[in-house]
Amino acid sequence: MEIRNAITILFLMLGFICFVITAIGVFRLKDFYSRLHAAGICEAAGLVLCSIGFFIYEGLSITGLKIFTVFMAVFIASPIGTHIIARVAFKQSISGDDDEIEESPDILQNPASERKVR
Repeated sequence: MEIRNAITILFLMLGFICFVITAIGVFRLKDFYSRLHAAGICEAAGLVLCSIGFFIYEGLSITGLKIFTVFMAVFIASPIGTHIIARVAFKQSISGDDDEIEESPDILQNPASERKVR
């Protein structure tokens, strides 16, 4: 096995571990904002590690450039999407507790303009 393949496998495994941590965090954490934070941070780290692994495997080629381009697009879009989701949840006055969302369905059905903001 070449050293390049070993480094690629190492980065892909580390990226996979980050994605597993993301899944565990989304299912195990209690409130909405903690879940969103776990998903955003670990997803970005997993993406960086996997992209580095793919780029090392492909080297400086057209395919490597495509991998880098996709990496940059997702690396820029992912934090922006996470921020937008968190901001909308904050504007909708969602505290993040699952109990609150289950007990008060008007949070999900009525827009913020029709409810009293806390």
